[in-house]
Amino acid sequence: MDINGNTLPVKDIIPFANVDGSGNRTTIFVQGCNLNCIYCHNPETIKLPCEETEETKYTVEQLLDVIKQYAPYIRGITVSGGEATLYSSFLVDLFKEVKKLGLTCYVDTNGIFNRQKIINLIQVTDKFLFDIKGINNLERVTRKSIEHSFDNLEYLLSLNKIEEVRTVCIEDYIDIEGTIREVSKHIKEYRDVIYKLIRVHYRGLTKDQIKAVKDSVPSKEKMMELERLAKSIGVKNIVTIL
Repeated sequence: MDINGNTLPVKDIIPFANVDGSGNRTTIFVQGCNLNCIYCHNPETIKLPCEETEETKYTVEQLLDVIKQYAPYIRGITVSGGEATLYSSFLVDLFKEVKKLGLTCYVDTNGIFNRQKIINLIQVTDKFLFDIKGINNLERVTRKSIEHSFDNLEYLLSLNKIEEVRTVCIEDYIDIEGTIREVSKHIKEYRDVIYKLIRVHYRGLTKDQIKAVKDSVPSKEKMMELERLAKSIGVKNIVTIL
């Protein structure tokens, strides 16, 4: 899916963020996602733009004016969501202009995209923050019929375009250990790549989401076991979020 247009539907902009890639960054949250994850902490960004959603539409020039305000204080921008790759054509034009300011351009993605359709975006993106949802039961987690995205991960790793891989650890829904083993095998040779293990949490979730995940939160001890599992396979750069 690629939604072409002269404007980008933006749900929110955080001027300064330090959790969306290296350095201080301005994060832009787009409206619309191709998944509907049970634990999504930005559920208000899931619906594709329509009369029922509220977002601000920006042209490239309008977004540049916003970014220029923060440019002296940031290392770059990160486009998150929602799913940023849905708007690849717009982002190619935006990133080309942002780079003229001396800033880096990151994409935060769920990894579910046709890479041939976003090849131009891949070329102009400095780094990707890449989710791996799991190796099984993906339909139960994402509430969409999808295949896993290891092929896309492997491709971006080969281009040195991955800064961070993330797995939300949730019991009962996915094979957590199997997922971490598989991700670790893919990234262990890429010593600069961060593997972020995120304990599923309630922050930002709707009441229905909380009801769905409340009995599936791993213990802190379990999270440390998972970290040790990744280390045992050879991953050196692990961040575990409890």
